[in-house]
Amino acid sequence: MTKRDQLGMTMFLIAEAVFFFLLILACAYFHALPRLYAPWGWILTALLLAGSVSIWRGWRWGAVALDAVFLVGLAGTPFAMLTAVLGLFVLAGVIALAVIPASGRRALSLYWYFFTAVWLVIFGVAGQV
Repeated sequence: MTKRDQLGMTMFLIAEAVFFFLLILACAYFHALPRLYAPWGWILTALLLAGSVSIWRGWRWGAVALDAVFLVGLAGTPFAMLTAVLGLFVLAGVIALAVIPASGRRALSLYWYFFTAVWLVIFGVAGQV
């Protein structure tokens, strides 16, 4: 990955960190956090973490499959704006993972790890509700 690619992804992820921080803060303030019940939330977390491990191991299509199952499971949770927005970003990541050539996978892996961390924060905050 070139320095330009790394800088571009870093700037994008900083912007997304601010966006999701403010979105989580707004949802907490307005009591609009998703209701993620324990067994289903843990299954979704395991799927997303397994997808991240698959990307780390270089198993591209395994990650696509696991993350597609995560999206289907996310659609089955009680609807909340926060999980819907995260789902759109995960969907974009799944599509990108399926079409981006090998040269761009390192930048995409940073994207994926970031959104896995965002999910962990959402699950942690929603579990406190």
